[in-house]
Amino acid sequence: MKKPDVKRTRMETISRPVVVPQTYKMPVGMRLGPPTLRIRNLQQALSFYQNDIGLGAIGNHSDPQDGLDIVELGFPDSKEPLLVLKHNPDSKPTGHDFAGLYHYAILVPDRKSLSSTYLAIGNTGLVYEGFADHTVSESLYLHDNEQNGIEIYADRPRNTWAPFMELMKKGGSSDMRNFVSLNKPLDLDSLLRELSWDERNNPTAFPTRARIGHIHLRVTNLQRSVRFYHEKLGLDIIGNLPEVGAAFLSVGGYHHHIGMNTWHSEDGKPHERGEAGLENFVINLPDQASIDALAQHLRSSVTARDDDHLTILDPDGIEIIVRVGRDNFAIRKIYTPRVGEDGL
Repeated sequence: MKKPDVKRTRMETISRPVVVPQTYKMPVGMRLGPPTLRIRNLQQALSFYQNDIGLGAIGNHSDPQDGLDIVELGFPDSKEPLLVLKHNPDSKPTGHDFAGLYHYAILVPDRKSLSSTYLAIGNTGLVYEGFADHTVSESLYLHDNEQNGIEIYADRPRNTWAPFMELMKKGGSSDMRNFVSLNKPLDLDSLLRELSWDERNNPTAFPTRARIGHIHLRVTNLQRSVRFYHEKLGLDIIGNLPEVGAAFLSVGGYHHHIGMNTWHSEDGKPHERGEAGLENFVINLPDQASIDALAQHLRSSVTARDDDHLTILDPDGIEIIVRVGRDNFAIRKIYTPRVGEDGL
């Protein structure tokens, strides 16, 4: 969700949001799965993710289509990885204005887990690039060794989200300064008070596991992408903010599952297959009937269909894999969400 310190110099080109009634709604039981990153240097990436971030290698195989090596990273006994690395030393470099990944966001279940993760990663010598209190969540920001953006965050309870969600709903009709007031520096001292003395001295990254909470994309045309994710994929628009070059969409009243911005990529270069960075990301649906309904709704937008999943390209050529989800986290025993919540 974090916005860089950039100024929009082409305000006169802002296109106003056009709301079109949905003919399809993404199921509330949707959950995001692992993003796949195309990596040039696998050994350096593994060192970063295993030694600095604290993930484990839980699987490896060759891609049946191109033969490239794939390593799955996550937690022991998980049925689904948190992150997938695809090794291609000949990956095409991306330019400054590329469409693709802004960051993927790892959701931990509570502030205590965020505090322990903050210390554990920091103790490796890795330097964070930012911290933020977004009112609905508290976040840590960094990049991996190949400049893929990462957010690690914990949500605040839903009963505290109302001011943020109402402001998002107003969109461009609200004073933009109000958005600034809801995005503050992270209170690290308060975060550390979640831990006991012993826990501060022996922190663990992701002590109660984690999952992908949202994906934030760089897009070349904000309103075109909003229309695609709203009208084609059936996500609800939480905030459509052309004045700041960003939009946020979700299901089930979550603050956002998909974020997008044009801060560096407006009218830029669409994503090309084979580029370094984001290869694809996964949307998990609750059952096969949900997959069939989406396929029927999308029709020509589906680029490939197998027995258990769809492959879709968004307007910038970003690949989305839609499949039946795997009930993969023992963490469900720790936190069981109520209907409509997006718990772990």
